[in-house]
Amino acid sequence: MFAKFKNWLKHHQEAGQLIFEQQTKLINGRQFTIRRARFTDISSIIRIEELIYGTAPWNANAFQIELERDHDRLYLVTVYDGQVVGYAGCSFNWYKHESHITNIGVSPAYQDQGIGANLIQILKTYAGNHGYPRMTLEVRIHNLRARKLYERLGFHQTNIKSHYYIDNREDAVEMEVKLQSRGENT
Repeated sequence: MFAKFKNWLKHHQEAGQLIFEQQTKLINGRQFTIRRARFTDISSIIRIEELIYGTAPWNANAFQIELERDHDRLYLVTVYDGQVVGYAGCSFNWYKHESHITNIGVSPAYQDQGIGANLIQILKTYAGNHGYPRMTLEVRIHNLRARKLYERLGFHQTNIKSHYYIDNREDAVEMEVKLQSRGENT
């Protein structure tokens, strides 16, 4: 047990902040900026969640804690014309060798344009390039639209988590995708 702790401590002392270089992407003929989320983006992220869900499942404090964990969390935002129009978060557990999409959302006015798929693809590539062999996520069992998107991106169902969501006790479908590391053929 002590050896595991020493290994964990060594990794966290060396790890530092996860590095992500800002990108500019052409999506459906429009130029978007994808960058690491900032604390000043939290209100925009919550607003997107409110537009999607009616009430934000996560509050500002939860997002602040996630953004502070910059050694094992990577939150990205997609910006268009100065406004955050999408976001996605991913946790990285080096001990389990697993990356996990924590949440994702795209403002309804920008949905069905490839923004969500782009964010997930960037996170998949990032995780694969950093040696993570797989990525997981949960999605509401009745959210067929999101499930189809994840399936198009290579995810497959691995489990059902009963009564997973706090707001309505809806079941979650757990999904997983195998990732390719840098150097593997696609």
